[in-house]
Amino acid sequence: MTRQTADPTGPGTASTLPLVSVVIPTRGRPELLRETLATIVAQDYAGPMEILVVHDREEADATLAELGREGRRVSAITNDGTPGLAGARNCGVRHTSGEIVASCDDDDLWHPEKIRRQVERLEADPRLLAVGTGIRLLMGDRDVDWPGSQELVSHDRLLENRVKELHSSTLAIRRRAFAKAGEYDEQLPHGYGEDYDWLLRASRVGRVGVVTEVLADIRKDVPSWFRGRAVNTAEALEYLLAKHPDFARNPRGHARILGQIAYAHGTAGERRTALTYAGRGLRAYPLAPHAWLGLLSAGTGVDPQQVLTLARRFGRGVS
Repeated sequence: MTRQTADPTGPGTASTLPLVSVVIPTRGRPELLRETLATIVAQDYAGPMEILVVHDREEADATLAELGREGRRVSAITNDGTPGLAGARNCGVRHTSGEIVASCDDDDLWHPEKIRRQVERLEADPRLLAVGTGIRLLMGDRDVDWPGSQELVSHDRLLENRVKELHSSTLAIRRRAFAKAGEYDEQLPHGYGEDYDWLLRASRVGRVGVVTEVLADIRKDVPSWFRGRAVNTAEALEYLLAKHPDFARNPRGHARILGQIAYAHGTAGERRTALTYAGRGLRAYPLAPHAWLGLLSAGTGVDPQQVLTLARRFGRGVS
């Protein structure tokens, strides 16, 4: 672990600041990646940062090193582990050495004070394993601020709610947390929800928190590797239900996942399967909005994109 003499204006009155390792998995989005890197290099954190770009199934771009500066070294490697998002994240953790590991997707943007505020929070509470932040959703036609509603997120809340503030582009994680909760699950079908799966495990063995201020911009106006792959999403969610039996003991959370599976199957045109999952969700928790959305999508033939737009108008989405 590396620490550096602190700026007296830094977190608290600590005499040292930890090295923060930033891991950015990427594939096929070089222009967006450079915008992301610019916001990471521009962090006002007084301590050192190493920024590692992990290219998944593509050649590493050595010219990205030119974007770094003193105390903000940028390097790029090719994923040498299991192909996919979980493998790329694990590869990044293995090839870095910071006491804190921060993750960011290759199209999202950080506010200048993000890492400084998260380190302050982690230094103030040694029991925390990971910290997220409030986010701004960049929708294309409008932006939606999503500040954190709670400074601590329990395991039960994570079962009931995905908690957008704990997005993969907001997390700052103590390195020792991976020893307690394990690595990202490389067996997760299609790599969907690998950060959520990790958080469910971490919240069982330690504390997970949120800096409630909006400190990261999450792009929803660019193509996603998962968009349009509804059957993949359903398969991954079914895997999560089997892996985390806690869902069955949490009616709201169980119904939410079942409703998401119903919506995914409905989007894929598999209406009978979608109706089955929606029914299971409503039996688990009749007021579950995700289950009703799944039922609407499957039972009425409504364009799934219209359902998604409706959900977003209520500020929840179906993720």
